[in-house]
Amino acid sequence: MSAHDRPLVSIYMPTWNRQQLAIRAIKSVLRQVYDKWELFIVDDCSSEYAQLAQFVERLADPRVRYVHNAVNTGACAVRNQAIRAARGEYNTGIDDDDEWTPYRLSRFLENRQHLEKHAFLYANDYVCEGQVYAQPASLPLYPKSTWSRKLFFKRNIVGNQVFSYAWRFQAVLFDETLKAAQDYDIFLRMVCEFGEPWKLEDATQILHINHGEMQITTSPKKFAGYFHFYRKHKEKFDRASKKYQLFTLYQIRNKPMNLRTKMTLLTLRNAKRLVNGLRGK
Repeated sequence: MSAHDRPLVSIYMPTWNRQQLAIRAIKSVLRQVYDKWELFIVDDCSSEYAQLAQFVERLADPRVRYVHNAVNTGACAVRNQAIRAARGEYNTGIDDDDEWTPYRLSRFLENRQHLEKHAFLYANDYVCEGQVYAQPASLPLYPKSTWSRKLFFKRNIVGNQVFSYAWRFQAVLFDETLKAAQDYDIFLRMVCEFGEPWKLEDATQILHINHGEMQITTSPKKFAGYFHFYRKHKEKFDRASKKYQLFTLYQIRNKPMNLRTKMTLLTLRNAKRLVNGLRGK
């Protein structure tokens, strides 16, 4: 079988102070049916990392590389560190608190021909809220919206991971100045640069939530980060998208809107969000 039929897939995984979860994520990569991959784990200066480092060392698997940075540089910087080091034809990522189903890479590779005309591939997820499960299919499905430019320019309908050519990731990279919406930002720039994505209907990833560990993306600077994202891309958004994005900023800030602001940002979709928010109180 030629190298073209079995291309190398590079996988980036940032981690920080979540050893047990990171080991679970690594094990899910090891269970992939498609086995020609490399996993680059970048530890962003965790204070406790001996167990994780020892686990990788005992694997003695040349496909798995682990680096513990001496200085904390942030999630985007460590992702870029791994992306720049990628040697594969294709690239994708895994968060240290998530898992893959065994067929994730093989399903993406079976659909890689769509990358000739599409920026990247993405798929549905399962959601695990701390429950014990026997098979991923027993978990609730997190179905993502069918691709729509109109929807995507209002919110991130893609999720936290995509699959594409490694050179595309290396050309775009994560914005290391952003403190929020980093995934949304890079995927938006890839869409603008390389075209619309292609969605697989398969669910190939398990998103773990409410696991009790420190949330890397939780920060009091979230509002400032998302506002930075909005200002960076607002020229790309039409009027309806701008209203949606500004409404999101108010939600993140958790600041009540006066009547004038409500009328300014009024759209059918925002009205539904406002009603749902009131019901949730």
